[in-house]
Amino acid sequence: MASATSFMSLWVSKIDTLVHTLEDLRAMNDMIDQDSTLFSRYFADPAARKDIVEADATAAHDSVVQVLFTWDSGTPPQKAPLYKMALP
Repeated sequence: MASATSFMSLWVSKIDTLVHTLEDLRAMNDMIDQDSTLFSRYFADPAARKDIVEADATAAHDSVVQVLFTWDSGTPPQKAPLYKMALP
């Protein structure tokens, strides 16, 4: 059986990572919204990944929008208990 202390430490750390990652994705999605050429410039670059296309990136952007919508939904928002658990 896992140590409760080490389990909670890891669990809180993962919640902290989730909170920060979602907020980082929000900032990056805002950048995509502000510069509509980001995807096309990326896929025009010879160093771009060849296993995905611009439509895949657009679909991922749309998915992040939906995740953030859920994240921000509710009263209080869905994220409130997770922010409380995140590291100070």
